[in-house]
Amino acid sequence: MLSRHRRYFAILAFALLATPLIVGLFRPDSPELILKEGRMLAPAPQAPRSLEALRAFPGEADAYLKDHFGLRQTMIHTQRDLSHPVLYGNEKALIGRDGRMFYLGRDMVRQSAGLVLRDQKVADAADMLAEMHGALSRRGASLLVAVAPNSSTIYQDDLPLWAQKQGRKTEYDLFLADLAARGINTVDLRPVMENARADREAYLMHDTHWTARSAVLAFNAIVEADGHPDWRLDPQSSIGPPSERKGGDVARIIGVEDEVSEAVQELALPPGGKSQDLSPGPMPDWVLSSGRPGPTIMVIGDSFTASYFPPMLAQHVGRAIWLNHRECGFDWNWIDKLQPDEVWWMPTERFLICDEGVRPLNFAGSGEDHSPVVGGTSPDWGRLRWNRP
Repeated sequence: MLSRHRRYFAILAFALLATPLIVGLFRPDSPELILKEGRMLAPAPQAPRSLEALRAFPGEADAYLKDHFGLRQTMIHTQRDLSHPVLYGNEKALIGRDGRMFYLGRDMVRQSAGLVLRDQKVADAADMLAEMHGALSRRGASLLVAVAPNSSTIYQDDLPLWAQKQGRKTEYDLFLADLAARGINTVDLRPVMENARADREAYLMHDTHWTARSAVLAFNAIVEADGHPDWRLDPQSSIGPPSERKGGDVARIIGVEDEVSEAVQELALPPGGKSQDLSPGPMPDWVLSSGRPGPTIMVIGDSFTASYFPPMLAQHVGRAIWLNHRECGFDWNWIDKLQPDEVWWMPTERFLICDEGVRPLNFAGSGEDHSPVVGGTSPDWGRLRWNRP
């Protein structure tokens, strides 16, 4: 039998372990906090119905619980105060030279350095895009692929030697080669971002994302390669004056968002038209209708393009649509319903490969005729919830 002081210690230990779980049941952290860390909220695990699903269940449950326990942000700040990661980084982020912060999740830094090379997964992603290319071609639409580079790909010299590429081949290299072999139109945005960096900051210091100016330069490179040079935007007049911004998604991950700041500029474009949500949630799919004649362009991407590309496109097209790529799990039915003339596949480099077993919903691939859906349920239009003009 436990002695009295050991019983008290056991009760205290149990209370400490149970508190985050109990708080998570009644007052969980907002999903927006996860999105601000530059990643998607882990979904709830499904009841396993096969041996393979049973083996995957512990990992899925662990990822879900990590995102849904209570006091998560408080514990991040406490860990920061105890270990001073602002000086050294931690298992989630790396502080490079000059204080630039790099996200370590999804093997981002190792991916940029060529230290992780998932050949088969890259080939699988290219195969999926080849199937999409075929399905879109049959309906008279086109596909273009342009992957936004990781900040660690562009700021290699800010990283320690172990995290630098040093001539190694990367997944970005493999991906472009695989797409070229399949005849898919691609735009390599790495030289664009390197040129942007030579002039001024291409990415935010304390955040995974590129700057608004870099988004404009990427847009210009894409429309040039896509045969729409008249859609190019002036980087000077398209960007507003600088303002001070505290924190960033990487700074938030390591709990120092209140201690760092930098000057940022945002898009300053005329109103693009009428915007409507296609889905609920903190980063919904959405459409921007300009009210003028012109093609329908659909961008399938992530937070790098969510608030930037529809307003830029709306200066020239009839409709600009943005869909969350959901690690390749976006809903193909939106293509059936909205019938875009062009689809731009634009995940960030760290989302270049699909999550395990994930494919577009309602898309069977090259073996099925993807004719437009007639009738069906209308989208549930809602109010905007993402950071848009």
